[in-house]
Amino acid sequence: MKPIKRLRKPLAALAVVAAIIIAAGCSPQGEEPKTAEGPDPAEQTAAADPASDWSLATDCTTCHSTEAATTTEASLGAGAHATAAGTDCATCHSDEAALATVHQGADATGAMPQKLRKTSVEAQTCQAAGCHDLSTEEMLALTADVTDLTDSKGTTVNPHEVMGLTPGHGDIACSDCHGMHRETAAADTCVGCHHAGVYECNTCH
Repeated sequence: MKPIKRLRKPLAALAVVAAIIIAAGCSPQGEEPKTAEGPDPAEQTAAADPASDWSLATDCTTCHSTEAATTTEASLGAGAHATAAGTDCATCHSDEAALATVHQGADATGAMPQKLRKTSVEAQTCQAAGCHDLSTEEMLALTADVTDLTDSKGTTVNPHEVMGLTPGHGDIACSDCHGMHRETAAADTCVGCHHAGVYECNTCH
C-alpha cells in the first residue's frame, strides 16, 4: 500500500494541472470580436495616390502642376500646341516604358524634381503623322531664312541643317532647341559647345 500512497500526491498535482489546461483552452481568449473588415488603410492610400498605379491615362497635373500650367501660356510651346492642336501630356510624353520606370516609388507627397530630365521626347514623336511630319528637305526650306543662329563672325547656320553637320550634332533633339515648358532660344543649345560664340569647328582647342 505504501507505493500507492506515494503516488497519490503526484497524481493529484497532475490532475490539477490538467484541469487548469483544459479550463484555459475552453475559456474565451480575450480577443475582440471580429467585425466585417473594411478596406485596408494602406490600400486606400495607394488607391488615392496617382503615382502608385501610374499609366498614360493618369492625370499628370496632380503632381506636375508647374508644367501643366504652361499649357495655358500662349507664348510657350506647350500652350501653342495645346491651343492649336489640342495636345495633352501623353501626346508628346508617350514613352510608356520609360515613364513607368521613373514613376516607380513616386507619390504626390514627395518633392518634385526641378527639371524633368529622366525621360525625353524623341524626334519621331515630334515628326509623327499629323504633327511636324515634314521631310528633311521641307524642314530645311522652312528655316532657310532664319538668322537666329548667327555667330560672332557673322556666319549664319540654318537651324535644321545643324543635325547633319557632324556626328556630334546628330544627338541634338528637337526639344533641345524647342523647349515646350520654358522660353528657349536655339542658340542656347549651341553655346554648350560653341562657348566662344563661333560656329566654326576646331577654333577653341
